[in-house]
Amino acid sequence: MSDEQTRREEWEEIGRDIEAKIRQQAAKLAGAEATDDWQAIGQKMEDRLRSRAATTVGAEPGEDWDQIGHRAEERVRGAVAELADAEPDDTWDTIGQKMEGKIRTEMATSVGGEPDESWDQIGRRIERQIKVGLGGWAGAEPDDDWATLGKKVEAKIRASLREWLGEE
Repeated sequence: MSDEQTRREEWEEIGRDIEAKIRQQAAKLAGAEATDDWQAIGQKMEDRLRSRAATTVGAEPGEDWDQIGHRAEERVRGAVAELADAEPDDTWDTIGQKMEGKIRTEMATSVGGEPDESWDQIGRRIERQIKVGLGGWAGAEPDDDWATLGKKVEAKIRASLREWLGEE
């Protein structure tokens, strides 16, 4: 036998040993036998994963992926519906509309508006509050435009830094 043939056989044996070791570890993870073929190991691994996923979403361990997915979607939809004050069996569109309405209402009331205000009205209220708060700190008037407000904020920061640095 040639040296080349011997080296090749040694590498083939190493490859088989590596595969056997990997198969043994995969089989252990899957709850299979180390002597099982890859197909059997893969099937047992898939069964184990499916069973765990099923029980996580309240399904029976033997349910298929479609059933598990359906149950998971029902649970997620139910949780989101609860947040949105919707019914668990409402459609996603209905849940989305109710969620948007709830968020808009909470946002509107948090900035001193009415629960049924539009997003534009809410945005104007927020802008006004920012301008009044920031502008008040910088010595701006509530009706100043953003450019004027920006210049007054810049001047206030500059004066504060000069004071801090001990300059006049």
